[in-house]
Amino acid sequence: MKHIALISLHTPTATNCRGASALPFHLLAYRQPDVRVEVWSFNLNGCSPEQIAATEASLGLKIHVIRRPKWLRLLSPAPVRLLLPKPMLGYLPLPIDSATEIKTFLSESNSAVWIYGEDIAHLARKFNGLPIVITTPDCEAMYYHRVLGMKDVPQSKLSVVRYSLMYHRYAGMAAKYPVGSRIIYHLVGDEDTLFLKKMNPAADAVFIRHPHYDLSPLPHAGISANEKIRLLVAGRYDFAMAHAVDEAVLAMLSLPQSVKTAYVVSFLGKGWSGCVATLKSAGFDVELKEYVEDYAAEVSSHHIQLTPVAVGTGTKGKVLDAFANGLMVIGTPLALENIAVESGKECIEYKSAPELARWLVRLAENPPMINEIASAGKSAVLHHHGRQKIADEFFNLFNRL
Repeated sequence: MKHIALISLHTPTATNCRGASALPFHLLAYRQPDVRVEVWSFNLNGCSPEQIAATEASLGLKIHVIRRPKWLRLLSPAPVRLLLPKPMLGYLPLPIDSATEIKTFLSESNSAVWIYGEDIAHLARKFNGLPIVITTPDCEAMYYHRVLGMKDVPQSKLSVVRYSLMYHRYAGMAAKYPVGSRIIYHLVGDEDTLFLKKMNPAADAVFIRHPHYDLSPLPHAGISANEKIRLLVAGRYDFAMAHAVDEAVLAMLSLPQSVKTAYVVSFLGKGWSGCVATLKSAGFDVELKEYVEDYAAEVSSHHIQLTPVAVGTGTKGKVLDAFANGLMVIGTPLALENIAVESGKECIEYKSAPELARWLVRLAENPPMINEIASAGKSAVLHHHGRQKIADEFFNLFNRL
């Protein structure tokens, strides 16, 4: 029996709850029976006792909530944060009582530590000599590097200063990550992995594909003859998507009226009211849902997911959800990054608004193509991003140490 202590910024949950909390949940759900795990969580996502109990019951493990020191609040005011050489969470300590609990749990001979969140990678130094896997899961320094390199997205001088500070903080922190023969860094982005290795050449960094999440129990029927094409845009109208979404809306406005009437466009998430009003005024049939109880079921009721992502790193979980639930996915290169699919066969990747418009026309003229690409994309994702496959690859990292 292998004992693994997971130290996490966020409490694992089945879907992302106020933070990136779903990835560890689904990896843990598919661990082998001989792997015993207990979780020590800083609970930054604010899970209630009821939510924590639900995760414990679902995953068959114990979750301990780590006390956050009161002095940490002194670092949060903007004037103070400006002077910090590291991101604020990089100063999170592991209290003595939690460290004692963890070391007691790890007293078995076949034990290891799993740290989730690059901000707390420094905690690896508390467990010298033990096998340690640190899931970052993306590379924050690369995110800010990409943002600073976005030439076509207007940014204020204040934003440029802020992103520059954050880049240097995360890059500096990454350069000083704990390294050694018994430490592996696990990332869900190929470019993220390479970027981390450039900043810290001594780090043993490994890219493992992101698993898809839950599937809807309802079969996805695909589009039938004379049926309108249900196109979904899911997520939040925020910095990561706004510029690319605005370009996509312009592409949709340029479509002939006969093509516009072939689609029903649904927005799922917050901040989409402006896009909804614009498309409605142009003659589109548009729906808006800010929240749904069953995300997988809602996604699977559509035929296409359009994912315009302007900036980001790692792998986008909502894109994998769309593939796995039988939708044809059309998106920007960053939306499809790190997903094992080929454009034109298992998805559609577009690089400009005119290219997107041409594809929307072509799909409206040939709806069977939607089913064909969607079916191929689902098969690819279920195979290459299957939860059992990815969990096995992840937990095998501990066997390398």
